[in-house]
Amino acid sequence: MDLLPSKFTIDILSRLPITFPAEEGRKKKRINLADDPSNRGTAQRDPHLLPPEILLEILSRLSITSLIHFKTTSHAGYDLIADPRLPPMFRNRVSDSSPCLILFDYNFHVPRGPYFVDIEDCSRRVRKIDPPQLSKANDLVGSCNGHNVGSCNGLLCLSLSDGSSESNSLLIYNPFVGDAVRVPPANPFPNKREVFGFGFHPRTGEFKVVRIVWFALDVEEVEELMVQVFTVGKTEWRTKGAATPQLADVTGPPEVLVEGSLHWVTFVGMGGDGPIFGIISFDLADEVFEEIPHTPCQRFVIREYSLSVLNGCLSAAGLVDALHFDIWVMKQYHVKESWVKQFSFDPCSPGVWPSYSRIFPEFICAMKNGEILLRYDDNSLVSYDPVEKRFKTLQISGLPNYFQALPFLPSLFSAKATMNL
Repeated sequence: MDLLPSKFTIDILSRLPITFPAEEGRKKKRINLADDPSNRGTAQRDPHLLPPEILLEILSRLSITSLIHFKTTSHAGYDLIADPRLPPMFRNRVSDSSPCLILFDYNFHVPRGPYFVDIEDCSRRVRKIDPPQLSKANDLVGSCNGHNVGSCNGLLCLSLSDGSSESNSLLIYNPFVGDAVRVPPANPFPNKREVFGFGFHPRTGEFKVVRIVWFALDVEEVEELMVQVFTVGKTEWRTKGAATPQLADVTGPPEVLVEGSLHWVTFVGMGGDGPIFGIISFDLADEVFEEIPHTPCQRFVIREYSLSVLNGCLSAAGLVDALHFDIWVMKQYHVKESWVKQFSFDPCSPGVWPSYSRIFPEFICAMKNGEILLRYDDNSLVSYDPVEKRFKTLQISGLPNYFQALPFLPSLFSAKATMNL
């Protein structure tokens, strides 16, 4: 069932009294949202009581934007949203095809954020995410600005640099609940560069952080590769030894988690038509690297080639030439013959070019209405209707000048509850 219209539902909630079940030995507690200071003057008392089960049913159908608004503007709403019955109800109603977007502002190459925007919310406004709450009382991270490591199951993993080239602090948290779990620091390496990955494997039920390190004992020496793994709930990182050579040309975090494996794009070599790319995966259960069969097309422009998830399947998208942007989907995981070209369009189509100085789009995700979401010029979000073959620039207030967009399925479970800590 579709989510209820946000403004309409919140207007109803602001006018309804709430009755909470009586605790043992105490009388029932009656709360009227009209008595809440944040709602005073906007609602009238209603003599009829509405059971909290009904309100929870209504709340579970709201968008995450409306829930956050209700939580922060009403004391009674805060108590309702903290009800442990709501998270599973909300999870069952959230659709994978309608994610919100987590945004990282990379203006001047300094990461700020994260922020979020619900592209299906009527306001379409970028909102700041509060810093995460750690386990100690009043222990707030002063700023949650950092690089995205990965996300899954409603959790976000961030790498927060402390200004030292030898150390990065990792946090795993639910941006919409606020609680966070720190990851112990990994061993330092000299003259290093590193990337991280974060994911969950359904077979083991474990969340893991993967660290790939390129290091050299001396700046003039050849770099060595090392892979380390941290299992959430444990106390130490484990070293897996030297990494597979295909990782030598990985320059960023894994772009997608599919079937319990993290995936990277790697440069394989040069062919007659230009650069050839490969896909490397790391299975979070068996902790081994594998090469994923590539799409039939290997002529993607390297800067514009990316991985994503489409309808639960591994997807590869990129610019083939100036007139063709293709999106491929692997219908059956790890089966080369199952690659299907799902979409193909001209990124310079009227209505898009010359509106943007940089014509190469980036595929973000599929939307509930069947359209696909693209990023143009690093600062604009554009929807594409594959049926009408029409582009439309989304008007979103507060978009950064240069940002990374991450599809994110929100959750109301705390980080500790999600990871069984």
